[in-house]
Amino acid sequence: MPINYLEKIQLEEFDEEGYRISPSKDLASVIEGFYVFSRDSKHDNHLIFNDGFPVLVFLQSHEDTIGVTGVKDAIEIKGGWASAGSIKNVYIKYNSNTAQLFIVRFHPSTFYQMFGLDAQYFRHNPIVPFGDLAKNNNFSMAEFFECNAIEEKIEFIETYVQSSFTQIGTPDVLQKTLDYIHKIKGNSTVRNVTNDAGVNYKWLERSFVKNIGLLPKEYIQLQRFIHAYLELVGNEDVDLMRIAISNGYYDSNHFLKDFKTYTGKTPLSYLKLQS
Repeated sequence: MPINYLEKIQLEEFDEEGYRISPSKDLASVIEGFYVFSRDSKHDNHLIFNDGFPVLVFLQSHEDTIGVTGVKDAIEIKGGWASAGSIKNVYIKYNSNTAQLFIVRFHPSTFYQMFGLDAQYFRHNPIVPFGDLAKNNNFSMAEFFECNAIEEKIEFIETYVQSSFTQIGTPDVLQKTLDYIHKIKGNSTVRNVTNDAGVNYKWLERSFVKNIGLLPKEYIQLQRFIHAYLELVGNEDVDLMRIAISNGYYDSNHFLKDFKTYTGKTPLSYLKLQS
C-alpha cells in the first residue's frame, strides 16, 4: 500500500482523514483490519511498501485508475489492486480524481489460502490488478463498487470471506515467531528468532515460504526497514548512523543500501522530494 498510509497504521495515528475499523470477531484471524484513507494529493508519486500483511486497495470508483512504475513493465490498474511480498522501488500515480481509498489488510497465510494462491505468487509481481484475482475467485468487482457506504463495503467483503474461506489459519509456532518479530520490530537476527521459537532454521524457512511467501530473513528486513523509515521521516534531525544502529543495522551504509533498494533513492533525496 502507499507507505504514507502504512506509516499511519504502524503508528496508530488515526483521525477523520484516515481510520481503522476492526473486522467482526469471527474473521479476526483472517482480516487484520479495514482502513479508510483520504487521498494524499500533495504528491504525484507514492512509494508502495508492504510490511508482510497482504492488502487489497480499492479506489473510489471501478473506473478510477493508477499507473504503476518500478515493476518489470509499467502498467495501469483499474479499480483496485492486491499487493504483498517484498516490494522494491515501486511507485504509483493516480490517474483519476479518487478522493478516498478503502484498504483491507489480511493476515498473510489466510490471504493465500482464501484466494487459492501459492505464497510465492507475489514474489516477482508484488502489485497486481485485483480484477485478475477477483474473476478467478467469484468476487464481483461490479457488485462491490455498487456499495457506496464504507459499512456496505465491509459487509460485502466479510460476506465474501465467510462464504469462501475454510478456517485453516497460521500454525501456532509460526504465529508465535511472527509476533516475536513484530514485537522486536525486526531488530534481530534469524538465529535469535529460531532460538526464541525453539525450532531449527530449515523448518522455519519452509514454514515462511509456504505460508508467508518470504524467507525469514526477508520478513525481518521488512520489519526493520519500516521502523527505521518511520524514525527517519518522523524526525527533523536526520542522523543516519543513530537511526541505523537503533534499528539493528550494522552501520549507516547498511541502512543506506536497504533504503535505496526499497525506495530507489538515498534517504536525503527521498526526504527532499517529500518536502
